[in-house]
Amino acid sequence: MDIFDQYIFEELVSEYERSGLTNDDYEELYVRFCNLNYLEEVKPYLLVMRYLGLGAPAEPDAALNELKEIMEDNIELTGLYYDLKLCTNSQNTGAIVELRRSIEDGYCGKYLKNRSNISSAEKVSKEEKKPSTPVADNTVVDDTIHYKYMRFEGCGYSGLYFTSGDIDYLNAKVFIEPMKATRKISIRSQIFAGDDAFSKVFSDEITLKPGDTWFTTTGWGNKNYNCYGNRTYQWRVEIDGAEVYCQDFRFYTGKIDKYGIPVKNVVLFASKASGAVEKDWNNYSSTFDSNTLEYVYFKLLFNQQGQEKNFQVHIKVDNLENGTEFYNGTSLFHIESNWDSSWTGVGLNNGKKWDKGLYKYTLKIGSGSTFEGTFTVY
Repeated sequence: MDIFDQYIFEELVSEYERSGLTNDDYEELYVRFCNLNYLEEVKPYLLVMRYLGLGAPAEPDAALNELKEIMEDNIELTGLYYDLKLCTNSQNTGAIVELRRSIEDGYCGKYLKNRSNISSAEKVSKEEKKPSTPVADNTVVDDTIHYKYMRFEGCGYSGLYFTSGDIDYLNAKVFIEPMKATRKISIRSQIFAGDDAFSKVFSDEITLKPGDTWFTTTGWGNKNYNCYGNRTYQWRVEIDGAEVYCQDFRFYTGKIDKYGIPVKNVVLFASKASGAVEKDWNNYSSTFDSNTLEYVYFKLLFNQQGQEKNFQVHIKVDNLENGTEFYNGTSLFHIESNWDSSWTGVGLNNGKKWDKGLYKYTLKIGSGSTFEGTFTVY
């Protein structure tokens, strides 16, 4: 690491270690860490932020798999791997044993800060794994819940971004891998604003059947709207008293402008799935390399509005080569009074590659203008 990189890296670590960081703080830190992702020392911070959804989309499985691939013979990374596993399931006896071994070898838990499980692992004695119960041949017993991701719904809106004047009650919709057997689960969930509880604890008893791919929790809000403030919240969902999953969501004050705003043009650029990196913002193109392409971002260019606004953009992307629909969804845009551009992206996560070929996009700005165009993935 050269002197300049070390200076920037140490500055970022110092900022990361501060308490009370907001989601906006984490978003800025994540982008700045990404600019140094060629440094080995940066990788653990990026993986933790991806695992926990701090300033980046939560990708716990992908982040854990990447960490597993690089942790060999490194005490800090090995300890971090088992520390993260305990963030998901604090009763994972095997992970507790391995974390204790890492602690004895010098693991300090610096990447997870106050989320580290070091103190609890040190209190737990080593336990022998119980032998599995014999199962008769040809009997289907796999009723495991495999969490995928979480989204939220209310008043006909869904996603991760909302406006307080348009939502009375919001529910968490938890997506899972298709169930293979019937299972009744107990769900406890709660909304947090930073480190403080924002809602009461919700309790739900849900019966999942073979083929089910999601379930919905009890909602929170009030009939007069504006229950949620202008900030980021986190919904935490606990399954059967063990597995805990978290997802951030954002509220803006005001209501959605149904018309949208006058847009002068739409340009495209490629960047990371975890968020557009600053060096890519103005690197416009309509051709992208399938070997490196993660997300295509649609950048809306407009005149400064003179006031904050919330509006929706419906995006549809079709693969013209095979006649399939690649994406069809709606994004919420929040713009400040002095902005002259904003963007959103679509693409693939977890190292998946785009199919090569010609794609057509259609953007509908509120109930106003429509923009169409094509781009090529080679």
